[in-house]
Amino acid sequence: MSSSSHPTVRIIRHLPFSAERVFEAWLDPAFAAKWLFATPDGETIRAEVDPRVGGRFTFTERRGGEDVEHAGEYLEITRPSRLVFTFGLPKDSSDVSRVTVEIEARGNGCLLTLTQFVDPQWAAYKHRSQFGWINILEGLAANLGDPQAETNRQFGDSATPGEVRFVRRLPGPIERVWAYLTETEKRRQWFVGGPMELRVGGRADLLFRHSLLSPDEEPPEECREVHDPGVPMTVRVTRCEAPHLLGITWPGESPEQESEVVFELFPQDEDVRLVLTHRGLPNDVERANVSSGWHIHTALLHARLAHNTPLPLWSARDLLAAKYQKRLGVS
Repeated sequence: MSSSSHPTVRIIRHLPFSAERVFEAWLDPAFAAKWLFATPDGETIRAEVDPRVGGRFTFTERRGGEDVEHAGEYLEITRPSRLVFTFGLPKDSSDVSRVTVEIEARGNGCLLTLTQFVDPQWAAYKHRSQFGWINILEGLAANLGDPQAETNRQFGDSATPGEVRFVRRLPGPIERVWAYLTETEKRRQWFVGGPMELRVGGRADLLFRHSLLSPDEEPPEECREVHDPGVPMTVRVTRCEAPHLLGITWPGESPEQESEVVFELFPQDEDVRLVLTHRGLPNDVERANVSSGWHIHTALLHARLAHNTPLPLWSARDLLAAKYQKRLGVS
C-alpha cells in the first residue's frame, strides 16, 4: 500500500507515560478493550489479540443493539517504538487501511504519531477518521490515567435550565491559558480572532473564521460564510479579573435573548482548571447548538496548549451536534 497514492490521516499526541507502557496498551486485549475502537455509548463484547507479526486482532463493540467489528493483522511489532497493522470492518467491506503507530520517548513521557493510509475511494471520510482516531487516543490517555484526558473527554453539563457548563483541564501555567483567552493571535487559534478591551463594559469585535481552525476541510453549505471569509460578532466584556475570570455577552436572535459566557481559571497542580459556563440560553435547541460548539472549541484549546493535532472542526460538529441533541431531547 503506497503512501503516495493514498490519502493520509496523521495524529500527534503527547502522553505523560513511558513509551513502553503506551506500546503495551495496544497489545493487551483486556486493557485495549477499554479504549481501542471504543465509543462512549458502546460496550466492547469481544477483544482478541494475537500479538505477533502475522497475528490478528478482533474488537467487537455493541452500539445501540448492533455489533460493530474491527479486525486486522499485525504487520510489524518493534517494542516499544513501532507498531504497524491493517484494520477494517469486515461486516461492511473487505477493504482495509494500514495504520502505523510510532512512539518516541520524550522526557518523562512520550510522543505518539499515528498515520493511517486511507483507500482513495474513502477519501471523503478522511476527516471523520481523523476525528475518530483523536477520540480513540483521548481514550487511551484517559485509561492510562492522564488527568487532563479523564476530564476533557466528558460531555458538558446541562442539568441547570438555560445553562451549559464545561470543565476542562489544561496545561499551565494560568497566565498562558489567560493569554489564549484574551490575546487576538492566540485566541484565533482555537476560537475567534478580534481585539478585546479587557475591562468591564469593554468592547470585543470578534471574527468567526473557521478556515483558520480547519483549513483543509470542506464546510457544510450552510456554514461556508463562517468558514471563509468569516462572520463578525460584537460583544461586551461583563467580567474581567486577570488571570482568573472573563465574561462576555453572547448575542441571541433578539436583544432579549442575549446570554453570557463566563470563563473561570483555577490552578490545579501544574495544570489549569477551566470552568466555562454559558447561561441565559432561551431553549434546549440553542443549548444543544452551543454545547457542541464549546465542546469543539475547548478541545481545540487543549490541543493548541498541548501541541497535539487539533480535531477537524466540521466533522466533529456533525457528530457532536447529534449527540448533544440526543442528550437534551431535541430533534
